Amino acid sequence: MRLKCVLMALAALAFSAAAMAQEEEDTYMFNHLSVGVNVGTPGYGFDVAVPVGKHFQLRAGFSTMPKIKASTDLDFNGVPSTGTFNVPSSIKIEAKPGFSNAKILVDIYPFNSSNFHITGGAYWGSSEVVTAYNKEEGVLKDVADWNRAHPNQLIGLELGDYLLTPDAAGNVSACVKTASFKPYLGIGFGRAVPRKNRLGFMFELGTQFWGTPKVYCNGTELTPEGLDADGGAIVKVLSKVKVYPVMNFRLCGRIL
Repeated sequence: MRLKCVLMALAALAFSAAAMAQEEEDTYMFNHLSVGVNVGTPGYGFDVAVPVGKHFQLRAGFSTMPKIKASTDLDFNGVPSTGTFNVPSSIKIEAKPGFSNAKILVDIYPFNSSNFHITGGAYWGSSEVVTAYNKEEGVLKDVADWNRAHPNQLIGLELGDYLLTPDAAGNVSACVKTASFKPYLGIGFGRAVPRKNRLGFMFELGTQFWGTPKVYCNGTELTPEGLDADGGAIVKVLSKVKVYPVMNFRLCGRIL
């Protein structure tokens, strides 16, 4: 229901933008072009912007999150009762963010003399926001063999509330997925296309609505098992967050 309301609000913003832009003088329609670079919680990226009448400016661009890797040790939920299988007490897992998005945004300036703006639009792109995998290839082969022989006594890695079991090759690949299409609403200060100067600066606060995140392991969706294990704090938080806070800084230059 919340997502439906957001989509309706974005549709209303787009309709009002088009209606009001029709009333503007032609001299304000696409008569300038700016190029900007961005950095913030969606990552870093670039965009281009054009004015659409006196009260609207249109932005389109791309952003990506730096591939910063982090390692942690995950414990097993148990060990085999036989010495036939070699299962270590813990395994080192590497995690990294993985989302990149294109975007189309409309900045609405209610007051012609002010740089305050309301922004509506959408981001869309990769659905995986973070991935985690074992650093050493095939290190969980004995665990996979045990699970295949004992399907009612599965052994896996405890990641927050989730149990990660390896594939047949002894590898674990887990990820948190959201909707690939993410409606956006925000407010800020600054002009996407500077009016008087060649250079401009924008600051923006907003929210991406990305739906209910889901956790996958080797392509299979997982359900929380209430493990509350160490090493899964990020996954535990992300799996419960339906919106993503956006704070963006933008430096731009008018080239036309």
